[in-house]
Amino acid sequence: MKGKYIQISLKLLAIIGLLSVGAFAQNNWRNDLSGKRWDLTEINGKRIYSSKAFLEIAPSENRFTGNAGCNRMFGEVAVTGRNINFGSVGTTKMFCNQTGVMKLEADFVRALERVTRFEKNGNNLSLFIRNRLVLKFKGTTKDNSDNDASVKLEDKKWVLESIKNRSLPKVEIEPFINFDKTKASAGGNTGCNVFGGNYSVTGETIRFSNIISTMRACIEDERMNIEREFKNGLEKANRFEIVKGKLNLYQNRTLLLTFRAAAK
Repeated sequence: MKGKYIQISLKLLAIIGLLSVGAFAQNNWRNDLSGKRWDLTEINGKRIYSSKAFLEIAPSENRFTGNAGCNRMFGEVAVTGRNINFGSVGTTKMFCNQTGVMKLEADFVRALERVTRFEKNGNNLSLFIRNRLVLKFKGTTKDNSDNDASVKLEDKKWVLESIKNRSLPKVEIEPFINFDKTKASAGGNTGCNVFGGNYSVTGETIRFSNIISTMRACIEDERMNIEREFKNGLEKANRFEIVKGKLNLYQNRTLLLTFRAAAK
């Protein structure tokens, strides 16, 4: 009987050891992917040169970001062992007229959504659809200046630069917005009227509410049209990012408003 208990105990210890090794390996595999910028070098066997396409993967947060070649992209990612699933890839909706860029972007996103596993060898990352190699990347040190987590909404005065990728016409007063975290309030000037309201942030999600403004009519230039689209953009926005000194507000995948950072 004693010998039987010893055998059971040894089996349990072996199982625990295997589980520990598996957990350690799982963490190592996750660490293999995080902390780097993965620049696209090959797609469907074709070498890629001078492309903006890249991935940044955060397996512990089940998310990824990057650039599809023209548009910024984002979404959820699931990593289990060497299996990886990017699910549905979200992108902004800008059009780039350089030859081949939009086709490369479409091929990249289509392949990424079908990927099932990965292999990493040093600074080289390969993504497969089952046993077929579809994407290759070269790893570089992640550039935190691109998506600067150290810059907060409340740190800057944000001057409106474009609406849906259309640059603003010249106006007498530049539209802007400031954020006050302690009061959960946001306000500024539409270029014609002073406005204010509330905002809330959870991760990359943002919501504006209770926006009110003065009622002055500005007929000298395009300020009333800018004001209308500015306020509509705030009301529709549900996601934001701060990239290279710019604040972008989105409705899901659609870019609504772009601001540049200025001193308060």
